[in-house]
Amino acid sequence: MKKQDDNYSTQTVRDGVTLTARLQSWGLLVLLLGMLAAVVAMVAVSIITVHLSTPRIVSFDMKGTMDMFIQQTLQQKLTEDQSKVLMQRFNTALTDSLTAWQAEHNVVILVAPAVVSTQPDITGDIRSDIAQKMKGGQ
Repeated sequence: MKKQDDNYSTQTVRDGVTLTARLQSWGLLVLLLGMLAAVVAMVAVSIITVHLSTPRIVSFDMKGTMDMFIQQTLQQKLTEDQSKVLMQRFNTALTDSLTAWQAEHNVVILVAPAVVSTQPDITGDIRSDIAQKMKGGQ
């Protein structure tokens, strides 16, 4: 009985083993590069998601706005009941304006004295919005 392995020379067997080893190492390299690309893609998506979903911080001069309103109200010579109604309308307009601005711009609004670093100031925008709401209520 003749063995089938006798048909192959030693050199042919070595060449086959070398070729198989090279193919396996290339396959491993491709697999590792694919995994690295997937990790890089996931990190990039995570960074973009965090950047887009993290709210910014802005400041608002609550005290100045309240002082301005009170000063304007005192100049009108209103009765106590009229002052209470006007103050309620102002508080509602202020709260609604701040809530809407915060939701539209994805921000955290801090009162000006609480902000240590330089942050965008939205006081002018809020005051304009309150003025529009107050005019609409008359």
